[in-house]
Amino acid sequence: MSSISARAPVFFISHGGPNLLEHQGRPGEFYNWFGNVLKNQLKPKAIVIISAHWQGNGKNGVYVDSSEKPKLIYDFYNFPKRYYEETWDHQGSPSVAARVIDLLNQSGFKAEAQEYGNDHGVWVPLKRAMQSNKDIPIVEVSTLADEDMPSHIKMGEALQPLRDEGVVIIGSGSAVHNLRQLWSYGNRPSPKFVIDFDREMEAHACTLTGESRNAAANTLCKHPSFRDCHPTAEHLVPFHVALGAAGDDQGQRLLEDYYATLSWGSFGFGLPSNLSLPKYDTHVLHSEL
Repeated sequence: MSSISARAPVFFISHGGPNLLEHQGRPGEFYNWFGNVLKNQLKPKAIVIISAHWQGNGKNGVYVDSSEKPKLIYDFYNFPKRYYEETWDHQGSPSVAARVIDLLNQSGFKAEAQEYGNDHGVWVPLKRAMQSNKDIPIVEVSTLADEDMPSHIKMGEALQPLRDEGVVIIGSGSAVHNLRQLWSYGNRPSPKFVIDFDREMEAHACTLTGESRNAAANTLCKHPSFRDCHPTAEHLVPFHVALGAAGDDQGQRLLEDYYATLSWGSFGFGLPSNLSLPKYDTHVLHSEL
């Protein structure tokens, strides 16, 4: 039985590649905190997580993983062999998947079950957070194939009732995700456009709520650095799903860190008032402003 007595919170996380499993910097510290919160404090009935690495069909088609034991999908390239040999003692939930499909279809989406598994946008951050996870079922959900931001907010709104059923909703993407220019900056400070976009997301997430927040977030596609930060938007739209699910709940910044043209920006919404936020020992790599 879930220990959540009120509505379960919502999160947007930036997930990184499989090397996150061994990360000892700020992102690693964040995921240590996150795993403790999920396993020992929230103890949700299930986790429903929307991954940047799985797209649905057309403008309103959504896929939902219905596997009892989701396979791990090693959808990353040129990493050491050990990352392709990772296993995890997690589980899925066909019944929660069916509930997700029902809610989405009631809201006008065309949701369908697939025995897809968990791609690295799901299993890498959650395994890094929780290590062993025998007890909290995980159901992966795709984004839409279309980049339309209002549609992804609507998708989150459709999933919002899950929060009253003890289910934590997570959008898993990246606040800024430009692999095309990553090695142009290497270990140098992140360029100004990365910080600017990340902080625009923070302003929307943490200073606004409800319809005002949704409307503001829908303008991120007009930000002058939008395409520099997201050449394609699949890593951004899980943020919009999270905002839709968050409704009128206040947002809080949980992680700020940057590497070249990537941002690890992560947020929580509707967090319990007695929840201690993460504390960090390592520095933040800022841009040359």
